[in-house]
Amino acid sequence: MRNSDGVYAFEFGFPTSKPVYDGIRIRKTHDPELNRYSEAENSRIFKIADDIGSKKYALMYYEVLSANPGILDYLNRNGFAGAILPDLMIDHRDAFFDAVERLRQYSLDYVPFVTPITPVKVMEEQIAAGGDWIYQGMMPATGVQLPYSIDAIYNHIRPYAGGKRIVYGFGIRDAGTMKMLASYEAFGIAVGTAVVEMMENLDTASYRRLIETIMEA
Repeated sequence: MRNSDGVYAFEFGFPTSKPVYDGIRIRKTHDPELNRYSEAENSRIFKIADDIGSKKYALMYYEVLSANPGILDYLNRNGFAGAILPDLMIDHRDAFFDAVERLRQYSLDYVPFVTPITPVKVMEEQIAAGGDWIYQGMMPATGVQLPYSIDAIYNHIRPYAGGKRIVYGFGIRDAGTMKMLASYEAFGIAVGTAVVEMMENLDTASYRRLIETIMEA
């Protein structure tokens, strides 16, 4: 997802005790000691997103929403556009409509999260309740590399997308895959594990090359 700087939106992950849909690398970032929702501690990185005109989205498991009553007010005060809750319709479907309504009360969009095996009815409910883009996961979890067909994934979601933008994520690193996704009307690429690895190594050069590769696609 891009603007003139190469980044249309930032995903800010909030830690959970059970990151079951994350791979080993991302699981290491789910340390509550690293993030206590402190505006003072997070203001600098929020400002980076604001300064380059990028939107901010929260990526959090349902547990984070249910266990932190003030989290939505926190997101609203800090100018977030919406939230992605990847396990909401998988493990907490009964809470779906209530969670979406709570987001709306704080002017936050619900971002539909679907995978290649999301049932059609579940996909339709999510997309109808969501904002203007959809997060299409290519894999069952982050940090997992399995064979997949972009054509099959696209044909699974396209009839139900309703013209909304599709952002693809999970396991996307090479230029060939990015260019192929662009040919399938991808609005953007969400990169997580690769960026975490670059941050751990302070590898800004590789990060810039990654952004350039996405923009060239």
